[in-house]
Amino acid sequence: MAYEQSPSLRTYEQGLPSTPPPDRSARRKWLWVIISVLAVATVTLAVITFARSTAAAILVGTGTVTGKVVDESNRPIVAEIFVLHTNIEAKSNPDGTFEIRGVPAGQQSVVVAYQGAGREIVVDVVAGAQVNMGTVQLTATAIPMTEP
Repeated sequence: MAYEQSPSLRTYEQGLPSTPPPDRSARRKWLWVIISVLAVATVTLAVITFARSTAAAILVGTGTVTGKVVDESNRPIVAEIFVLHTNIEAKSNPDGTFEIRGVPAGQQSVVVAYQGAGREIVVDVVAGAQVNMGTVQLTATAIPMTEP
C-alpha cells in the first residue's frame, strides 16, 4: 500500500471500524493464477506449433520421404517401409503412397518390404525438405517350403 493511501490516525479516533476493509489480496492471487495459466498455455501452444513447422525440421535436421509402392503388375500395394539404423517405420496407404516425416538429414537407406520381397534404396534427405523416391516396384518371391 502506498503511503498516500494508508489510513491516518483520525480515521481510527473513534476506534476500529466494525467491518474491516475488503481484502484485495485474494483477488490479486486469483488474477496471478489466471495470468500464469494463460501464459503457460500460450507458451505450450507456441512450442507445439513450432515443433510441427518446417523451421523446426530445419533446425533439428530432419526431412520427409515420400513415394509409391506397386507390385509387378503396377498395382498399388500396402508395403512396410523402414529407415535403417533408426526406429522410423511406416506402411503405405491402400493406394500405394507413403510419407515418412522426421527422417534424419543426410544419406539414408530406406527399405521397402512386401510378402518376402524387399528393396533397399539410398536417399539423400535434406533438412526441412521433402524427397520423393518415386515409384518402387516390388516383385513377390516364392518362399521355398521345407519338409519336416
